[in-house]
Amino acid sequence: MERGKNALSSTVLTVIWLITAAAALILTVVYLNRLQELYAKADQVNENIVAGENAGDNATDVAQDTGVANNSGDVRVQTGDNTDPEGTDTQTGESDLTNTDAGSDPDNSTDIASADNTDNPDDQDTSTDDPAGISNPDDSDDMDKAGIADNDNTDTGDDNDTVKKNTENYDYTLGIDPEKPIIALSFDDGPSIYTERIIAALEENNAEATFFMVGYNVKNYKDVVKLVYDAGMEIGNHTSDHKKLTDQSKETIRSQVFDNEDLINSIVPVGRIIVRPPYGSHNSTVRSIVQRPMFNWSVDSLDWKTRNADSIVAQIKQDARDGYIVLMHDLYETTAEAAERIIPWLIDQGYQVTSISKMFKARGIKLEDGTVYRMVEE
Repeated sequence: MERGKNALSSTVLTVIWLITAAAALILTVVYLNRLQELYAKADQVNENIVAGENAGDNATDVAQDTGVANNSGDVRVQTGDNTDPEGTDTQTGESDLTNTDAGSDPDNSTDIASADNTDNPDDQDTSTDDPAGISNPDDSDDMDKAGIADNDNTDTGDDNDTVKKNTENYDYTLGIDPEKPIIALSFDDGPSIYTERIIAALEENNAEATFFMVGYNVKNYKDVVKLVYDAGMEIGNHTSDHKKLTDQSKETIRSQVFDNEDLINSIVPVGRIIVRPPYGSHNSTVRSIVQRPMFNWSVDSLDWKTRNADSIVAQIKQDARDGYIVLMHDLYETTAEAAERIIPWLIDQGYQVTSISKMFKARGIKLEDGTVYRMVEE
């Protein structure tokens, strides 16, 4: 009897031991799997950190909400303090007033030296092919309607070269005297219901301007695109959706720029057109893919911020200089009112008010693909 009890106890203990061992084994397996997952996540975080350190521009890319342009690399005329104030909502076209503008330096008229031109090799797209199949380096048509000189798209690699003036080939048929002060007006983010009013102000004063159009507004205002073209104004490319190009993949950069160029050309035959990168932001990758002359600005009217015609006029009066590019936005009624007042004032001050490409051409500067400009060289 006693022997039977001992056998039963031994069996129970054995079963308990086996259950305990099995539970321990299960917990060990679960713990090891969890530990493996943690290690995998840690490795992924490390990979993301390394990727983040190697991506983007070789210079500091300031936080997007300040809109400060990243202007290192192959820039023949210094892009300077190019704060792009737009902060535009790509659906409504309304300006984001939370953006902080760093402002442009109105006294920087003699600061023309090129920026730090050390590119990160990992950031540079070495392809010289035209991403949209539009560019033809051997095209016999040397310039389009905007007067952009065609070139062989060859980068000499000497990023410290300054733009050379071609003093022997001034084109006086442009109606611009290169010996007199010139200023270029530019309007971003349109077209809109106010663009026609700005065109009327320009025509009334025998002046011209450049309109950098964004794709979602081009689709909504095709008749206004035709109006701008028929008025003899320069049409520029401000991408399809106003995305910050330095944050995008190479394929997205291509589509943002060249899809919008194709869209504009489906409405008016402008051909190859100049580009203003949203937020003024660019790096070596953007410049190598876009392969169009790109333009930022040297006078920020702050129309996006103040929404006040008096302030806009006062800002331009304060910062205007010979060879400068003025940034405005044809999204606002206050900008249209300011244009009606500032254009005749600039003319009274002796400025020839024209488009960006005509100003550079009048001063004998050949625009180069993949190069960013913000003013005419003194």
